Amino acid sequence: MARRDFQKKQGGVRLSDFQKQTKAAPKPIYVLLGTDLYLLDQGRRAVRRQVLADADPGMALLELGGEEAVLADVLDALRTPPFLAPRRLVIIREAEKFFGQKGGGEEEEDAEAARGDPSTRLGVALSASKGDGKKVREAILRYLDAPASTGSLCLEVASWNESTNLAKRVAEVGCLIRCEIIDPNLLPRWLQTETRERYHKTLTYAAAQMLLEYLGADMAALLAAIDALALFTESATVIDAPDVDSVIARGHHERVWALCDAVAERRIPAALELLDAFWAEGMVAPQIVGLLRPTFRQLIRTKALARRMSLDAAMAQAGVFYGAQDRVRRALAAFSDDHLAGAYQALVDADLEAKTTPERRLAMEALVHRLCRPEAARNAGVASRSTT
Repeated sequence: MARRDFQKKQGGVRLSDFQKQTKAAPKPIYVLLGTDLYLLDQGRRAVRRQVLADADPGMALLELGGEEAVLADVLDALRTPPFLAPRRLVIIREAEKFFGQKGGGEEEEDAEAARGDPSTRLGVALSASKGDGKKVREAILRYLDAPASTGSLCLEVASWNESTNLAKRVAEVGCLIRCEIIDPNLLPRWLQTETRERYHKTLTYAAAQMLLEYLGADMAALLAAIDALALFTESATVIDAPDVDSVIARGHHERVWALCDAVAERRIPAALELLDAFWAEGMVAPQIVGLLRPTFRQLIRTKALARRMSLDAAMAQAGVFYGAQDRVRRALAAFSDDHLAGAYQALVDADLEAKTTPERRLAMEALVHRLCRPEAARNAGVASRSTT
């Protein structure tokens, strides 16, 4: 019931449901809503299947970036009869740039005239770049009043205001496809299914959780990790947490949390000893900072969310998966708000210093001191400014 209510309230259709519409008639306009590259790619493929069927995309598909798309060209392509294909499909990626930077010639009639005269076309393109996007929306709305019988437009956007006239028109004659992760807690099972279907291997639940802890909900990155793990495990039929630790975390999973504990408890000698272990394995400063930043960023997000909801709910919303929840509880109990914020700021500063400072080892040792006692570094900075 909750999921049906969510979908009705949000409007549109989930990608997984759209992919099942194998016999649906093509629509004049589609909107792919989302930011995940993998899901957008899957949405793009599903739209192509529905619009072009088995036709050669080279004969019927035009893909444009939002910055390069010009209204006259888009309308011209939509109205041009397809060759050796049932329809013509125009896909505009990052369509916000199409609407925001191409204001739209001043009227659709200008776009019509521009199709026949190259010099006029140039003038329309130049004038379009000066607009605020309103004219483009109006022109697309007019097009949708009488769309080409053999043309389909697909817009890829990161956000979509359903109260606009264009959004309402899309709901009437087209399709809004939500390329979003509805429930992050389903991702471990999805990873297990993908591993089984792609490589006939079993990914343990603990391994799936560890992947999500390190890579988050970036589905393209998760699938790339599965590819690497399948290669690493060779003939083995099971991929377990130690494999993820070796390939993705490079054996540093437990050490990162041990360093986090040492920082929370302000144990500088213990933190320096863990830093030495990273150096001994050949890691360089940017890699060490890169391991620590996601952990501290997730702690800050969870702590902020926990101010207005239960800790369990905050961890779920922050993407903390089951295998890391005990560690997160322990860390949040040990860190004060100021200490956690100061430690993360130290990591942000160290990220730049590690790439520009020749003495990177010294920079990392200074980082450990700042992580354990950020207020000391802050007070030193205030004192320094007061004397200048």
